[in-house]
Amino acid sequence: MSTTPATTPTSATTPPGDLVLTERIRATPDQVFDFLVEPEKLLRWMGTDAKIDPTPGGDFWLNVNGENIAIGKYVAVERPNRVVLTWGWQDSPHVPPGSTEVTFTLTADGDDTVVELVHAGLPLGPEDEHKGGWTYFLDRMCRAVGGETLPAPAPH
Repeated sequence: MSTTPATTPTSATTPPGDLVLTERIRATPDQVFDFLVEPEKLLRWMGTDAKIDPTPGGDFWLNVNGENIAIGKYVAVERPNRVVLTWGWQDSPHVPPGSTEVTFTLTADGDDTVVELVHAGLPLGPEDEHKGGWTYFLDRMCRAVGGETLPAPAPH
């Protein structure tokens, strides 16, 4: 149960401004998938309030930590392997609502699931801030899927 940062903005395969992280979780892809699409499970690891419609074109609204609100739309929801949504921050001139794309890919590996998160289209600069946030939340996801009760996320 660890987050393995794999940020490679200078790699030939990862465009500048894209962030790639992985997390290994001891659960099936189907179990992990529920923590991405069911509001009550999503809020166990990320957010204080959520209004989501996890269908292609459906709304995604998440009060991440009591202060920051992420807004986007679902692009793809493919149980149990993939969720894609647009992402941005309410009132942000740098990453406005829906201006970037987040893809969660879930791959079975023995008794575990490898979660790959790709946050694409970040403007150069803020990706380091997003790396810290996503690393924090992927660790929380791992712990929540494992059954740990977590306090509400702290503002960053």
